Amino acid sequence: MILKPTNNMSENQADLIPQLKEVLDLLAKIDRTYASERKIAIDQLLQKIWDEPALQVEELDFLQELAGDLPFYEPEERDRDLALGYYDDNKLTELTAAATKTIEGILDQP
Repeated sequence: MILKPTNNMSENQADLIPQLKEVLDLLAKIDRTYASERKIAIDQLLQKIWDEPALQVEELDFLQELAGDLPFYEPEERDRDLALGYYDDNKLTELTAAATKTIEGILDQP
């Protein structure tokens, strides 16, 4: 998928670059926010992924998968039910790092 603006690019594709940059900013915000406040940053990212039509393309399915995983983050061990799939800070960091790497790879395409 070509993401750099070209004369033939559809409006949605041209809009994708700033949208992906916003997603990167939100991923960075999640990583640098204290665990007790991460739910707010996660909710902002979820809304961005769910509400932005430019992000609803097949090539970005990994964002939908991420949005499915993020609600299972639980910073407090005592509240984390592993049997239901809840996870800790380490797993959250893995998920956000993978998404960041994928987006950066997309944005670096010629």
